[in-house]
Amino acid sequence: MIGDYDYSNIIKNLGDIQAELNFPIGQKTRYKTGGNCSLAVFPKNESEFKKAVEVLKNACPYETVGQGTNLLVSDGGFSGAVILTERMTDTRQSGNLYIAESGVKLSAVIKDMALNSLGGLEFAVGIPASVGGAVCMNAGAYGKSISDCVRYVVSSEGTFSKKDCKFGYRTSRFLEDKTPIIKVCFSFTPTEFDVSEEKIKNYTNMRRNPKGKSCGSVFRNEGYFAGRVIDECGLKGKRVGGAKVSTEHANFIIADDSATSNDIYRLITLIKEEVYLKKQIKLSEELTYLGKF
Repeated sequence: MIGDYDYSNIIKNLGDIQAELNFPIGQKTRYKTGGNCSLAVFPKNESEFKKAVEVLKNACPYETVGQGTNLLVSDGGFSGAVILTERMTDTRQSGNLYIAESGVKLSAVIKDMALNSLGGLEFAVGIPASVGGAVCMNAGAYGKSISDCVRYVVSSEGTFSKKDCKFGYRTSRFLEDKTPIIKVCFSFTPTEFDVSEEKIKNYTNMRRNPKGKSCGSVFRNEGYFAGRVIDECGLKGKRVGGAKVSTEHANFIIADDSATSNDIYRLITLIKEEVYLKKQIKLSEELTYLGKF
């Protein structure tokens, strides 16, 4: 028994699905800060994923995590279970349709797409996310979004057409409802390999992330460029403990090896307060949180 939940019994009910108690979930994020979750579950296919959700939803709080790119885990960890999708990596192509399980790396989809003479997602090269995470937050760049290429999404609650996914700027029904994504069907455009390869090369050259350990863009660009606004408030280089605002791009927070999740959270809070005070703009995060802050 851990806290109010009987995780030993939960593991028993999970059967053959791999699970681990007191797992260092913070180390799965890009920042590599934060504590442990009470239980980590590693389904390896759709049936195991559905069974894990069925067991956990009535047993304890739970969340789903892909690559943890834009996730900040509390230093106190998470009192609940985390379903990690890293073992769910099956893909299948049928004509211009490409189906990928939620744990597949977005970069792998883009590479495979080009090799199979399909195009449309090249703009996303360099976005360090899993398919599930990217679709959940409707990741994008250069005026394009993942949802541009989505045909339908299979989740723990059923299959949703693109329209029913409720995609918006850096959001979807899966983010708002915390509905776990199992797999995604993309619809791509037949494209010569050389054309896709050139686009990938160009987008790669355009993407110049600041040096250092970061989660990518911290704040959403909602009618303004968050990095520019933060810069205009004189916050480049601002530091809280082991976390600082990048001097190269103000919408990135860089963490050194001494940084804690609390340092990063306090710096995010400071930035929001300063920007509102000086610009009357309420910044909202792309980054998401796990645990209590």
